[in-house]
Amino acid sequence: MLKRSGSPWRIGAVAIAVAMFGTAAAQAPVQDNARLGERVDRLEQLMSSETLIELHQTVQALQREVQGLRGEVELQGHTLSQLKQRQRELYLDIDRRLQRMETGQAGASAPATSPAAPAMQPGAPAQPGTTTAAASPDQVPTTVAPVDSAEEQRSYQTAFDLLKSGRYDQATLAFQDFLAKYPSGQYADNANYWLAEAYYVTRKFEPALKQFESLVADYPQSQKLTHALLKIGYIHDELGQREQAEQVLDDLIKRFPDSTAAGLARKRLQRIRSG
Repeated sequence: MLKRSGSPWRIGAVAIAVAMFGTAAAQAPVQDNARLGERVDRLEQLMSSETLIELHQTVQALQREVQGLRGEVELQGHTLSQLKQRQRELYLDIDRRLQRMETGQAGASAPATSPAAPAMQPGAPAQPGTTTAAASPDQVPTTVAPVDSAEEQRSYQTAFDLLKSGRYDQATLAFQDFLAKYPSGQYADNANYWLAEAYYVTRKFEPALKQFESLVADYPQSQKLTHALLKIGYIHDELGQREQAEQVLDDLIKRFPDSTAAGLARKRLQRIRSG
């Protein structure tokens, strides 16, 4: 009789034990891998959360920085606007002072008057350049409505005060209205000049140029003439018309070499030619 240890039963038991051990050994790495995967997932989630927090904090910091920069830009824009306004006011004040230095007076130029024609004697020949006509009963003498000089002065001063206060659009309309009412008045040349200035300081160069040129053509004896020529040269320079600017400024210096405007023209020419 064979021993029990060598029986088929024993062999089968050993085989079962070996199989179970092998299965357990095979399952151990699988379980370890599963636990490792879970740990990796948790780490990834943790790292992802921290990254998102950092990104959120970075975005918030950038937003705060942008807001601060926007505030600085707005402040600088406001400051620049104030500086421009102040520059315009100083420019007008300097221009007025220069005019006073040249003319020796602060008011408007005196009205142009023509010498009175000599009285015609009966039977005397007509003076050269004059015409005479016999009055007929049918002719009615033409009368010209008198100009209210006080009202003219008030209208001019109102427009000029608007200009001094920096209300350039209103000043433009006021001077235009004044010139429509008093085209040949005693302040007409000054009104033309300051209307052109109102355009110039607001950088409306085309209408300013036209107005200054109108002053030069219509009022060649105006005490504003030299400064009108100066501004014509300035405007050509501002518009990039270098040759025209040099020509106008050179002509101003030649015609009025001792004027304040000529001194300013020399400085502008030096800047134009050095640039």
